[in-house]
Amino acid sequence: MKSSSTLDKNELIEKRRKRKKIKRYMLLFILFISISITLCLKLPYFNIKSIEVENNRNISSDEIIKLSDIGTGKNIFYLDLQRSKTNITKNSYILSVKIRRKLPNIIKIHVEERTAVFYIKKGEKYFVVDKNGVILEEKELISGMKLIKLDGFDKNNYKVGEVINEKDGKKIKTIGQITELIKNLNEDIPEPSIVDLSDLTDIKVCYGNMVIKLGTSDDIDKKYNRAINILMYNKLVDKKGYIDVSYKGDPVFLVED
Repeated sequence: MKSSSTLDKNELIEKRRKRKKIKRYMLLFILFISISITLCLKLPYFNIKSIEVENNRNISSDEIIKLSDIGTGKNIFYLDLQRSKTNITKNSYILSVKIRRKLPNIIKIHVEERTAVFYIKKGEKYFVVDKNGVILEEKELISGMKLIKLDGFDKNNYKVGEVINEKDGKKIKTIGQITELIKNLNEDIPEPSIVDLSDLTDIKVCYGNMVIKLGTSDDIDKKYNRAINILMYNKLVDKKGYIDVSYKGDPVFLVED
């Protein structure tokens, strides 16, 4: 019968063997990973052959690729994707960017763009604005662009990429609310020509010479929908006058001769 000391010695020897095996496997694994990484970084198999841009409407694919500073022929693993995202979002029309590698050699760039909704006229210049009050571009002409005039903002210097008035958060919020209401209109209902936020207690939306008086932004969705029903049912789009839904009582409308 084996003594306990002999058994202990055998157990120690077995443990050492196991440790050596584990170390050997770990070294082989590390070597394999190192070789794989080296091959990925060196083999032309992983050089970019195609850059695909998705979901862009206003900004061309070529412009987005140029902003990203990603070029064909570069190794797909060497890219600084965060820097490329930052570069692309410098364009005021770009809201967000996702970039992913599609192995072995394709880059996919998915963008979410801001949508031009309004314009502000200052002198001979037009400033195109999105629903968040961000200035997308400065233009001399806006013919062909389906935009709504935005009144109630008066600033000496508007800058592309900046909010028209960061200090007036309530007005900016109201722009977003009205944009959503307009976006949800039925196809047979025209968009307004002017949104006037000069006085947030007397918000106005104009259809030509027909003025919708909304009052404050409280329950603005209900008031706007009520006014639209009156506008369309009574065929007032091309008339001159007003529809007043600014108070809780029955709405009033007046048509001038």
